[in-house]
Amino acid sequence: MHEDVLPYVHAVERAGAAAVLLENDLHDLDELLSTLDGVVIGGGVDVDPARYGGRSEHSNKARAYRPERDEFEIALAAATRELQVPTLCVCRGLQVANVAFGGTLVEDVRDELGARYTIEHRQVHESGLDRADYAPGHDVAVEPDSTLARVLGTSSLVTNSMHHQALRAVADAFRVVARTPDGVIEGVDATFEHPFFVAVQWHPEELADEPSRRLFRALVAGGVRV
Repeated sequence: MHEDVLPYVHAVERAGAAAVLLENDLHDLDELLSTLDGVVIGGGVDVDPARYGGRSEHSNKARAYRPERDEFEIALAAATRELQVPTLCVCRGLQVANVAFGGTLVEDVRDELGARYTIEHRQVHESGLDRADYAPGHDVAVEPDSTLARVLGTSSLVTNSMHHQALRAVADAFRVVARTPDGVIEGVDATFEHPFFVAVQWHPEELADEPSRRLFRALVAGGVRV
């Protein structure tokens, strides 16, 4: 098991469920989802900008794209929506879902914001190296009337941050309900009928605070009951 997925496994297990790791395999996807009570679409490398008409080159280009993962997770997001499978999207997962439903991404937040880039969204050391932990680093304001706020049990929290991309044009399937002080989108509610489809930009699987754990409990419960 790759160490990157362990925090997700532990978060799901703490919430009272058993974790099942999925391969990037589209074969019999609907049948596979019929055996699952919920899905987490987690963090990882950038979505290929060709998927949303974005720029292929930018100053903070990450590791090579993974076309097989993009294809699988975009189809997975669409299938969990159609089949009403409870879904939690985290970081890249939020971006994947937005692209799956017709939205686009900011290729690099620092480039986009320029002088308005006042929060280290990648949480890097002064040396420029990525931090090795996911400690909370900035505020997030959540719309009080949102599903996300009801799940979290709060409309204001401090989150971690480990991304250099973000949502640009938001798909009609989503309503923006959470932002950082510099305006970066941190969470969305679904505008379509669904028992539970929540997406956040931070990494709740890495945090031990009550709001983050409530996200996984709500996923396991199949709705906003926590």
